[in-house]
Amino acid sequence: MQNKLVLSLYRNSRGAVIGDLYCNGRRTLATTHPATIAAAIFSLDEYDFVFKSDKGMREFEFPVVTGELESLASLLADQAEADFMSGFATFSRFDFAHPLPFDTQAEIHHRVAVHHIGPELVKVAPAEPAPKGFKKELRNRNRYVYYPYC
Repeated sequence: MQNKLVLSLYRNSRGAVIGDLYCNGRRTLATTHPATIAAAIFSLDEYDFVFKSDKGMREFEFPVVTGELESLASLLADQAEADFMSGFATFSRFDFAHPLPFDTQAEIHHRVAVHHIGPELVKVAPAEPAPKGFKKELRNRNRYVYYPYC
């Protein structure tokens, strides 16, 4: 599999599931929120990724196709990982650049992802300047970002 995006999961010291995203072999983002990982892949404008676990690895489409969920589930260790990846699969279908009017969180996940993955990798960035209060929201969200270290 010659995919440039690899997603894996690990546990922090408290047992929370962390999504760990690599691009071209370089660690790009690690966070506890599956929407931020989905927003990062959206920002990279990628349409597939490799999911890697102790049980194996497999390439998946992005957004995650419903018919592939069983195959993805077979690579997971437990219910906590299944919950994370279920959220990721759901968020993978979001258009983070044009969120629905009632969705108040998609833009924040998109901006947090773009902030952390670096401008050299971003292909789909927010079109508007950051709203007032975003820096405070970023500081709050950084508590859940493990890489890059905040």
